[in-house]
Amino acid sequence: MKLINEIIDTLSSDTGKLSDALIKTKVLLHKIGHKELVPWVNNELNGYPDRDSVPDYRILPAQVLVNASNGAYRATSQHIPMGHLEEKHREAIETARMDQSLAVLEKFIEKDAGHLQAHIPMESYGLLGKGLDNGYQIESAWSEISLTSVLQMLTQVRSRLLDFVLELNDQFPSELNEDQVKERISSVDTENLFNNAIFGDNTTILVGSRNSQNVSNVSIKGDFSALAETLEKNGISESDISLLKDAIDEDSSIVNNESKEFGPAVKSWLQMMLSKAVEASWNIELGVASSLLATALNSFYGWF
Repeated sequence: MKLINEIIDTLSSDTGKLSDALIKTKVLLHKIGHKELVPWVNNELNGYPDRDSVPDYRILPAQVLVNASNGAYRATSQHIPMGHLEEKHREAIETARMDQSLAVLEKFIEKDAGHLQAHIPMESYGLLGKGLDNGYQIESAWSEISLTSVLQMLTQVRSRLLDFVLELNDQFPSELNEDQVKERISSVDTENLFNNAIFGDNTTILVGSRNSQNVSNVSIKGDFSALAETLEKNGISESDISLLKDAIDEDSSIVNNESKEFGPAVKSWLQMMLSKAVEASWNIELGVASSLLATALNSFYGWF
């Protein structure tokens, strides 16, 4: 179907807007008679009605920062001890349920700088401050979400949607006419394809050269050999892949699967590779590089 091909082209292009692809997907779902799947598209486009309804891939790690003083000294944008808090309280301020529309999030990513903040109510300052020494009192506190985390989230939405339309494309080859498409629709379990792609483990990794991207549908959860093969195909050297293996092993005991946050060694490796993209020593555009690496590593850890 022409519309499916248009969506694939948009999603697999490093300049294609995710919101444009979702609008076309909404039209596609109506055309093939599956309006029951439209609410997910609407929620992504317009924002989720409440934070409890956001899917897991929209729950991001956040770091808690404070400004505090003790009369003699003042500390700004400081991390504070959190071990004294109950788990439910920590989770409430150390995770961010991103219910915003895609347009808002895409606009934030386009700035390519800064972070998102959620202010913590003053009523919580007393409880938070119990972990502070030397008479420090909290003046202000907030949860901070990094640009990288938001980018990873958008990459997941793009990848999941691309999985779905690629599966549909297999069922509806472009040579079928409109009557043949209508005949085939009844025999295709579109809802199951949708649920597996949007909420399953398979991941579509967007990769390519400096000026183009190719699409590869793979499942690499927990399989470093598959991860290494994917990275090697896209210009990452064996020595850099070996460094990644060391970083993953180093972080194995501290990586946080609940918050879906990379460990410090893997973060350092990511920064090194993105620097290579900037310096052109890795022959790939920065936007493509960040998408490839974030998607591949999230898939390896099973965070899709």
